[in-house]
Amino acid sequence: MDALRAARLNASGVRRVRAGTLAAYEENLCAPEKPCRCVALIHGLGDSALTWDNILLGHGGAAKPPAGVDLLAVEIPGSEGSQPPLNPAGYAIPAMASTIKDALKAKCPEWTVVGNSLGGWLAAEIALQWPEGVKSLMLLDAAGLDDPTGVLVQTARTLQNPTVENMRDFLKRCYHNPPPAPDRALAEVVESIRSRPAAAIVAALKKEDQLDARASAIRARTTIIWGATDGVVPRAVGEGYARLIPGAKLEFVPDCGHLPQQECPQAVSRALFPAE
Repeated sequence: MDALRAARLNASGVRRVRAGTLAAYEENLCAPEKPCRCVALIHGLGDSALTWDNILLGHGGAAKPPAGVDLLAVEIPGSEGSQPPLNPAGYAIPAMASTIKDALKAKCPEWTVVGNSLGGWLAAEIALQWPEGVKSLMLLDAAGLDDPTGVLVQTARTLQNPTVENMRDFLKRCYHNPPPAPDRALAEVVESIRSRPAAAIVAALKKEDQLDARASAIRARTTIIWGATDGVVPRAVGEGYARLIPGAKLEFVPDCGHLPQQECPQAVSRALFPAE
């Protein structure tokens, strides 16, 4: 499936590019010497930039990206061609956010930054590190706040050591309508996750890097999109972000799980590209 999605992006003119030390997919619809809105898309733990294919292409009910937008879906450090950190500490959230920030900074002075799951945590951290550069922030079922239920810890452990058995349960919690998942397909999912730095990232996660005490300092215009049936990140985390970030707007999307960019991309594109 990843190969098919990559081929579809390539056939549609979405380019595979480098952004600093990171690999990325880019859909640049900006004209020379014209105003350009730069949008960064950051995937979650164990995932890849291919998760944004519907948003990049305007498929699955998502609106076509409008002219004047440069979409950059980055691969987080160590994933799918992005340079890994020099040491394990480089997989900590502040360090990865700094690496992504530097890549974005070199390309465009102002950004809309969108992140899903752990990518949402990274997006919020980037907004804190670079307030003058992150003008808009969109969090999709984002991690990054304390979760007393323990669901987030369970999720991290699943992705740290994926197996066919625990991924079958994970997909049920991840999607409102889980895709068919025969053992062969699940084995391929496990292999993909193991090829990415999920285990190293989980090992580098620290409670002190959570954003409960710092999210109120975010000044970017913030929209929070949350799949109402997400079983991976509790909805209380979305409510927490909405409570902590000044002026944040929260939307729960019905019949949608943990990956809105895949399962309900129309809600994401509607918020990202509002009609003029």
